[in-house]
Amino acid sequence: MTQYTTYRISAEERDTILAALRVYQQIYDQTGGDLPDAIFAIATNSGAHEPIDLESVDNLCERINV
Repeated sequence: MTQYTTYRISAEERDTILAALRVYQQIYDQTGGDLPDAIFAIATNSGAHEPIDLESVDNLCERINV
């Protein structure tokens, strides 16, 4: 079951999140999904779930970039 949380963020925070997601995409793409341990832990909530794929990152960026 997916849970949703709403946050209020500034334009600067939004842009930083978008930049971080694009860097995540680059690393994921360059390593074939073999993310550094610290990044993998954040992306999976310490293994609680799988990281989202690159298409899902694109979709998330589009949803955030309003």
